[in-house]
Amino acid sequence: MANVLHIKAARSASIVTLIDAVEFNATTTTHNSAAVKCGAWKHFLLYLNVDSTATPTDIQFIVQFSDDGGTTWWTYKQGLFASLFYEDQDTADGINECFSGDVAGRTMRLRAVATGTTAANKFTVTAKVEFWA
Repeated sequence: MANVLHIKAARSASIVTLIDAVEFNATTTTHNSAAVKCGAWKHFLLYLNVDSTATPTDIQFIVQFSDDGGTTWWTYKQGLFASLFYEDQDTADGINECFSGDVAGRTMRLRAVATGTTAANKFTVTAKVEFWA
């Protein structure tokens, strides 16, 4: 029998929902999630579920960190997070994607900004985050 090394990764106890089936339309074009404390975690995994109806223009996801508990927000610009956009044709059939990054502050939130949305042209978004050491 071969020796098997079992490593138990330190992960957050739960996955936190940041945006829960929010519809971006003629009324809602931006949304800020609630602030989530990052604790001593070093990394995060962002889960995105995005769907579009008709032809909205695009939607941007902006990860932000705070050093003062949520009064001042700093935009995270590492890697793909510098410009995380989807156009409507990317999401017409719905997408489920995830991206990892480094925790860069004590508190985190996700901001979503949609353009070209109307009552008929819309995005629907669910986003979650998980942390690990």
